[in-house]
Amino acid sequence: MIIRSPISILSKFGPILLVGSLAWLGWDSLGPRKPEAGPARRELAGEMTPEMLHDLHENRGSVRNAALLHLRNDPTDYITNSLRSTIEHSGIFDLRDTTSAYKARSLFRMRHRTYDTLDKALERGRSLDAESVIFGTVHAFESSPEGAVVDIEITLAETASGDTLLNKRYNRKLPASALSAVSGVRAGSAATWLTRLLAWVLIVLLLPVVSISFIRAMVRKESNGINVSMLGIYTAFDVLLAFLLLGAAPASWVTLAVILIAGGAALFYNYKIMEFALKLEA
Repeated sequence: MIIRSPISILSKFGPILLVGSLAWLGWDSLGPRKPEAGPARRELAGEMTPEMLHDLHENRGSVRNAALLHLRNDPTDYITNSLRSTIEHSGIFDLRDTTSAYKARSLFRMRHRTYDTLDKALERGRSLDAESVIFGTVHAFESSPEGAVVDIEITLAETASGDTLLNKRYNRKLPASALSAVSGVRAGSAATWLTRLLAWVLIVLLLPVVSISFIRAMVRKESNGINVSMLGIYTAFDVLLAFLLLGAAPASWVTLAVILIAGGAALFYNYKIMEFALKLEA
């Protein structure tokens, strides 16, 4: 039985991972981007959710499972996702899971299909084999120097009979004087940064492995100048990629330090790969 080294295995399957990583980074940078809900809007939506939950519970009748459709005019997905999470945690409905297509659109930050009439919502609920369907419209979800406002209309309807069990409009306002007391961190920013960091690490690890045949051909020439040039080219690419993923020119010493540390780590790794290539040629 032939036992292949990890380098040999990665040199064959690495190109797929490398292309996938580069494609994901390209989509992350150039693909559609959804707006994010600020702290004030999240605060208001959180205050409104318990009232919605109470009304859904009180008006559900004998219905025990439901399909929650994406709310109209909810480009951030925040209200829809918050309502789904609240209902699932409460157990008042056995919610139908989102479809694979819905999850894919969420993964790629694409807008979701919404349902603006009762007939369309009922048809969708029946296709999901749900006893009831929850849908609605976000009439307002915004903040300004004057304050913040959330205005949502929610409908609960039974799919078999088409009867409307609940139709109610909810609204909350947060005055400007209270805005300064509301603070928070952009939830998407940390996740995006972590995703880009992991993609960068994967690309740095795979690039020299995928091109190991080229590196071996270069070190075979036994030229210190070529070896230094190769090491510089690979490391310069890694540093440039890290620089681009951070978005712009270094804005602080912390950002600069991250780039320098990343460059040092890439330099050390590339050196070890070239050292490995030299041993293969020995």
